[in-house]
Amino acid sequence: MTEIPFYIGSYSVASPWAGAPRGHGAGITQATIDDNSGLVEIGPHTAQLNPSFLARNDQQGRIWAISESEFGGEALCYNEDAAGNLTLGGRVVTGADAPCHIAVDWDRRLAFASHYHGGALALLALGESGEPQRSLSLVAPPAIVRGEDRSGVRSHVHASAPLGNDELLVTDTGRDLILLYRIVADRLAATLHLQDALPLPAGTGPRHLALHAATGAVYVSNQNAGGVSVVVRAASDDRPRLALRGVAASAGLGRDQCIPSEIAVHPCFGVVYMANRKDDSISIFSIESASGDLDLRGSVDIMGVNPRHFRVTPDGSWLIVANQDSDDLTVFRVEDFGRGLKYTGRPFAVATPTAIRF
Repeated sequence: MTEIPFYIGSYSVASPWAGAPRGHGAGITQATIDDNSGLVEIGPHTAQLNPSFLARNDQQGRIWAISESEFGGEALCYNEDAAGNLTLGGRVVTGADAPCHIAVDWDRRLAFASHYHGGALALLALGESGEPQRSLSLVAPPAIVRGEDRSGVRSHVHASAPLGNDELLVTDTGRDLILLYRIVADRLAATLHLQDALPLPAGTGPRHLALHAATGAVYVSNQNAGGVSVVVRAASDDRPRLALRGVAASAGLGRDQCIPSEIAVHPCFGVVYMANRKDDSISIFSIESASGDLDLRGSVDIMGVNPRHFRVTPDGSWLIVANQDSDDLTVFRVEDFGRGLKYTGRPFAVATPTAIRF
């Protein structure tokens, strides 16, 4: 038996601004999954205000969280011991309201906190051992992109993803933008320079990002329109450009409107998964070309309510779903080279789960 440890984030208080009016989670909860049976064991927790999204810094053995309060918010860094216990290693005010996502760029000693209601991305400096030092700047998305004026819609920055070439991708759910920034990497005076902004059709609602290293494709969950936007980065005459290659549609199981949340690429196979809220399903897509095109393979019932987030185990054998409104995790065995998900048959009780991090 091999037990794989992981952590679960949650909304700890009622948070209607974040779509969690029944929030009552414990904070950050330790857990393990048996790699042979899929059995989850729920362990102790670390109390914190709304640690709704988690990130990991493997080089330093640290777990990052955001504290998503309605007004203000913080980025939190925890030290992880051999038993998985967490102790607070530092915290920093992010500088805007309701941070909802954090990404860590250890090579550049930087972190990036997205603020949905605050409408900005915070650039945070880290110390040599990975502790947060200070907020360097707040970056607001542009209002006019490629000649389109979107100033009449409020910006909602939802997620970011560092790329390997000193670049950062950012989603703006409100203005329907995918933004590409260059990271100028002097850590204590780091800045972000906008290189390109791709306007998606109005009402798309780009939310989360998943990168596919082999093809270079970026998969974006369309919170408002449903389906997946397939975005590619291409070289231009003097700077990189983003292009929309296409949209892979999915109606889920057809039980209700699909409101996508998390999206991820399987760690071993050419497969993309996307969770659909309201329809309470996960759509499965296969990657069908060298350019990253997707083909819908089907959808499965997540056996819970409001799949806020999910993760595939590092070895690719299991997929765990955090069902915010049914207060549980559900586990699926990955089959058919990632194209099939088989429910293990029982839920595991966790209050208001919103994030999973291995």
